[in-house]
Amino acid sequence: MELCRKKQWLVSVLLGAIVLSDVLGNSSGCFQQEKAALLDFKATYHGNDSLKLRSWVNEAKSNCCDWERVTCDSSSGHVIHLDLGNTIAESEMVPFVYPPGEMGPYTSNIKMPPWPYPYCSKHTSRFLNWSLFLPFRKLTSLSLSNSCLLGFIRTEDNSKSTLKKLETLDLSFNYLNESIMELVGVLPSVKNLILAANFIRGPFLKELSLLPNLEVLDLHMNMLGNGSHFATEDYKNKSTLKKLKTLDLSINNLNESIMEFVGALRSIKNLSLAGNFIARPFPIKELSLLPNLEVLDLSMNHLVSSVTTQDIHSSTEFYVLKKLKTLNLADNHFDKGIFKSLVAFPSLRSLNLEFNPIKGDLDDNVLANLSKLEVLRLSNSAITGYFPNQGLCKMKQLREAGLSYNNLIGTLDPCLGNLTSLHSLDLCFNFLSGNPAPFIGHLVSIENLCISFNEFEGIFSLSIFSNHSRLKSLLIGNMKVDTENPPWIAPFQLEQLAITSCKLNLPTKVIPTFLSNQSSLRDIDLSGNNLVGKFPSWLLVNNSNLEEVDLFHNSFSGPFELPFDLNHHMDKIKTLSLSNNQMQGKLPDNIGSFFPHLVNFDVSNNNFDGHIPASIGEMSSLQGLYMGNNNFSGNVPNHILDGCFSLKTLMMDSNQLNGTLLSVIRKLRLVTLTASRNNFEGAITDEWCQHNLVMLDLSHNKFSGTIPSCFEMPAYLFLQGNSLTGTIPEALISNYSRPTAIDFSDNKFIGTIPDSIYKLWSLRFLLLAGNQLQGQLSSQVCQLEQINILDLSRNNFTGSIPPCFSSMSFGNFTIPLYSLDRLKPFSPRPDVAEMQLTTKNLYLSFKSDKFQMMSGLDLSSNQLTGEIPHQIGDLHYLHSLNLSHNHLHGLIPESFQKLKNIESLDLSNNNLSGQIPIQLQDLNFLSTFDVSYNNLSGKAPDKGQFANFDEDNYKGNPYLTWNNSNRGSLTTLPPPSTALHDGEENDTAIDFTAFCWSFASCYVMVQIVLVIILWINPHWRRQWFYFVEVCLHKCFGQFLEDVFY
Repeated sequence: MELCRKKQWLVSVLLGAIVLSDVLGNSSGCFQQEKAALLDFKATYHGNDSLKLRSWVNEAKSNCCDWERVTCDSSSGHVIHLDLGNTIAESEMVPFVYPPGEMGPYTSNIKMPPWPYPYCSKHTSRFLNWSLFLPFRKLTSLSLSNSCLLGFIRTEDNSKSTLKKLETLDLSFNYLNESIMELVGVLPSVKNLILAANFIRGPFLKELSLLPNLEVLDLHMNMLGNGSHFATEDYKNKSTLKKLKTLDLSINNLNESIMEFVGALRSIKNLSLAGNFIARPFPIKELSLLPNLEVLDLSMNHLVSSVTTQDIHSSTEFYVLKKLKTLNLADNHFDKGIFKSLVAFPSLRSLNLEFNPIKGDLDDNVLANLSKLEVLRLSNSAITGYFPNQGLCKMKQLREAGLSYNNLIGTLDPCLGNLTSLHSLDLCFNFLSGNPAPFIGHLVSIENLCISFNEFEGIFSLSIFSNHSRLKSLLIGNMKVDTENPPWIAPFQLEQLAITSCKLNLPTKVIPTFLSNQSSLRDIDLSGNNLVGKFPSWLLVNNSNLEEVDLFHNSFSGPFELPFDLNHHMDKIKTLSLSNNQMQGKLPDNIGSFFPHLVNFDVSNNNFDGHIPASIGEMSSLQGLYMGNNNFSGNVPNHILDGCFSLKTLMMDSNQLNGTLLSVIRKLRLVTLTASRNNFEGAITDEWCQHNLVMLDLSHNKFSGTIPSCFEMPAYLFLQGNSLTGTIPEALISNYSRPTAIDFSDNKFIGTIPDSIYKLWSLRFLLLAGNQLQGQLSSQVCQLEQINILDLSRNNFTGSIPPCFSSMSFGNFTIPLYSLDRLKPFSPRPDVAEMQLTTKNLYLSFKSDKFQMMSGLDLSSNQLTGEIPHQIGDLHYLHSLNLSHNHLHGLIPESFQKLKNIESLDLSNNNLSGQIPIQLQDLNFLSTFDVSYNNLSGKAPDKGQFANFDEDNYKGNPYLTWNNSNRGSLTTLPPPSTALHDGEENDTAIDFTAFCWSFASCYVMVQIVLVIILWINPHWRRQWFYFVEVCLHKCFGQFLEDVFY
């Protein structure tokens, strides 16, 4: 017995010694073993990456518990939380690209969500040794999100070692594959597992079955189902996930078979399967197996109603989910039949059916089962009919209603005043009419209101809001608005205000004065109102929390003056748009320090001049800089290039800037660069090959030299109007974008079109006009099936026109189902692209919002022969066709009558014969028609659009009559010469040899006449010698004095 007491005493002493040693070892605040592990982790970074861990220093007095991103337990001193995500330096980031051979979960016809994190370069992508984290025995939370991880290295020595206390593991936004599951499988205490935005395929349910405590599993934005679905044999393991409450499998490639898997997870409360390929009727039966389900997200799939619209009032098999409160079915293919299925959700409080083809009127029966709803979102659902209906008026618990972008008509009925709980109402972009003031006057509890872009009548006075003290967000557009009369005092403090595209405060056009009392604004948009006066700097003075200021498309004038001294900053503003005004002068020198955190800065389309302020380089977060269509001069300051390391979009078209762009290319990692219509010069060197641009516009500058063979083709490439030479290089397709538009017009390229150009299946616009290209026009051009505009004019192509053009689209594309055809007419940023097309005898430019609707084929001014293929008549959506100035012969095809959308048709200066097909007079949109200088005969059509054509359209056809008279004659002037290249010998029809002989003869004759006159007349002879003497003294007087004196 005594021996047992001694043993117990000895054990107690030993335990005390261990505890004492721990305390002594932790006298500096953290354990040395954990501190060393943290320093080892920092050592895995290179270059600037470790700068985000500045406090991690290897000094004796440095307490790792005080280091950034490290949290220790207050009692034991052990590290318990490590937030090591997002530590890669931004300068090392490049646009994201899927690994070779992988297009990821999205193809061209699928919505690609914006990736919220920067992307890794080859230098920052890495494997990490898992043993670095084993010293953290008490660690409960570890985040390594957005760390450019390719995987973990695990050795046999640490394969069995694990973090037994770890409950939360976040490895999202990396490059991990399904092998990570082997590591996760030895972490039995994990409750929250976040693996979103990786490259995990599966199957992996076997490893998950080893996590009995798992409550949250996030696998969204992976590659699940991409060739490897959840295997049926793994279903037996799913029953082990008995504690799983939240499952996110959104934005993968899963199909309807996934419902069998989730149907067995009876503990699930929150389920998201959004953004997959689930194509089936609404899965009410499988969902009924989830008795605890409270939140369900099935948006962005291909689901349809399980009950058709015709059977909406008939009975159906009955299932119930008593606990479901939130249901998101947005962006599917549901019609009104989906409302019948909602009977199964008696506790439903929030319903989202946006972006569905609901169509038709929402009658009372449709909304009868939704009287308990608190949130109803039906925007962009093609809903028609009168507003409101009685079913909506009975939703007395409704707090939020979203009905924008529909086709609702009618007025704002007073019955909506019964919705006393309504805090948010969105009726923007409908066809509502009448006077909204009486209805709005009753909504004294409203906080967020949008009534923009309807057809309301009369002048809407903001004095109606004099009792709305809770108002926080107000959006008004396309209305007559008066903010000044009658006088009123605003009882609210707005956080968001948008009064756009209105007839505001006519005739004074002054900025609303009630804004002088607003101090809580975060977002203000007064665009498109034609407001006058100076820039309202007092808005910045009064609202220190401003994040976005949109004042574009007004008539503000004068200089851009900042309201404070040099030491003041507006730290929170992220977006400032002043484009399309009449402001002038220089930008303030301190603008960069005043707006240090700007993300988007737009001063395009004004009259600013002078140099670009170097202080813009202090905007370290700047991503978009828009300075086009001003009068800026000089070079792009180096301070901007050094400081704006986050800059992705630089647009400085139509200024007076000069120099080269090599510094821009060397220092910035741009996605979009537009610098057209300046005075930039130099060559496009190999350094340009190191960038992955989506858009590059260097048109109408002074660039010269050849395009390097390593240059990768961006989606939009505009190099027209320079002096580039050599051959067009083989098209290198970037992994970051698919070529959409190429414009090499008006350069000095020679040779033929590379075969690789014809393989750019995504190309919509190809313009190579005004070069020195040659060779036969290959039928390979017809591989560009999605082409909208093809311009090969003013070259030296030979041969016949390929008959395969009918396989090309030329404007035959489908507008998406949910295109917003009544979008806000103004945009806070300038159009990102410009195309030029010769049509209707005009050289026109089309911005990006217009050229998508244009289509044209221009083969003019070449050396093409043969007949015009009748297949061209199958291009039903073609707007412009120009085959002039060639050597084409034969008849004008009768199939041209099928060109129903043609506006401009030019066949002049060829050798066409026969009659003009009478059927062409049915082309109702034809406004420009030219067949002059051919060999046409007979009578021209004189009905329809042809009644407007005259001699200029037909001249040079001696056997052709028009307007009931023969105006063609053999004495008609010869056709004008073909202008192939401006400024070269082909610009004129003069014979150069004859010109030289004529000039020499005239010169000799003038000399002979002069000699004869001087010989005969002494007076003129003396005058001539005197004139010569005076000229010699003026030009060479000093020289003659030095020689002769």
